[in-house]
Amino acid sequence: MQQERRGFGDETWRLAQAGDAEGLRRAADLIGDDVPYDSHRARAFAFAAEGRVDQALAQLNEGWTEEWPFPAAYATDVARVRYLAGDYADALSALGLSVRGSERRNGVPAELAAACVRRERRLWWPALRVALSGGSPMQRSRVACAVVGARLGRNP
Repeated sequence: MQQERRGFGDETWRLAQAGDAEGLRRAADLIGDDVPYDSHRARAFAFAAEGRVDQALAQLNEGWTEEWPFPAAYATDVARVRYLAGDYADALSALGLSVRGSERRNGVPAELAAACVRRERRLWWPALRVALSGGSPMQRSRVACAVVGARLGRNP
């Protein structure tokens, strides 16, 4: 089983959700070469927050190596970039790739799938397919409940 690597990810995602492109750039500079993918990721989120999707995806790609991130984590970051740029349907497509067939998964897919549905309720069916495509049976049911709750207008 692949273990998820933790670095600066939670903080950069928090800055990204707040739309703090300048803070993300500062974070990328501070992280620097110590954790190369995380610095590219922070820059990617800054570009995405500004709606510059092509630059954001190029930045993620530039940081990807054979060692890290694993393909599932990379696909999750692509989903986050798409989400930040307001492309919720493509965010769900990338998210589906990140979880398909996995036995276990972290909470990111549930949060992101439900967030996409809160932004565009018509996407609840594709989000439900993502919810049911990977993870343990308990995780699948939790994500499905989060998606349906988002569809019904309930906050997390």
